[in-house]
Amino acid sequence: MGPELRVYVFMLMALLAGALLGGLLIRNGWGRVYGAFLAGHFFAALGLFLAARQGQQMEGLGYAILLAVFVLPATLGMVLGGGFIWWRKR
Repeated sequence: MGPELRVYVFMLMALLAGALLGGLLIRNGWGRVYGAFLAGHFFAALGLFLAARQGQQMEGLGYAILLAVFVLPATLGMVLGGGFIWWRKR
């Protein structure tokens, strides 16, 4: 596995972990905990986005990579996993 493929594997694993966490929290009836985790992901994404924007040229690249590879896929996974379990329980 080459380094370029490894990035996509990290993104997929972050998405799956977020979906599993979101689904388990909603299925167990922990809506407040789910909301807290989702708010944490939102603020992490916002902070990394602002840090990436303030960096001059290559300084913000590390923040942008963290945002794109880990935080955004995990947030999307939480939303999809929690939404699917919530919809299924309805």
